[in-house]
Amino acid sequence: MTSPEAERTEPADASAQGDFLLYDGECPFCCFYARKSGFKTPAGRPLTLIDANQAPELISELREAGCEVDEGMVLVLDGRRYQGAEAMTALEVMASGTDWFGRLSRWFASNPKRARAFYPWFQRLRRAALWVKGRRGC
Repeated sequence: MTSPEAERTEPADASAQGDFLLYDGECPFCCFYARKSGFKTPAGRPLTLIDANQAPELISELREAGCEVDEGMVLVLDGRRYQGAEAMTALEVMASGTDWFGRLSRWFASNPKRARAFYPWFQRLRRAALWVKGRRGC
């Protein structure tokens, strides 16, 4: 189960630039989700996809702000930070995919209760995939 911090929405750090989604590029599920969904921000600004493994400074900055990145993906949008199931719910309105994956991910994320119920299972899949690869996380 995710920690309360993983579900909390709070202001993003001022040094974070623009809108971005921080995900674990080593996790095949995270990578597929981030790249397949075709996110577009409501204001039409680009959503930058950041592989957490390539951004150690950002990870340190987020951890200093009390955000444990191993608890789930991090979305910064319009100066707000979302993590875990809340990030998934916020991303739902930005997903542009119309294929089976787009419809399925919108179904999961369109209901915050459903997203919170399924997100721990997604975390377990991520941990299993990283274990198979011999990794522990970000």
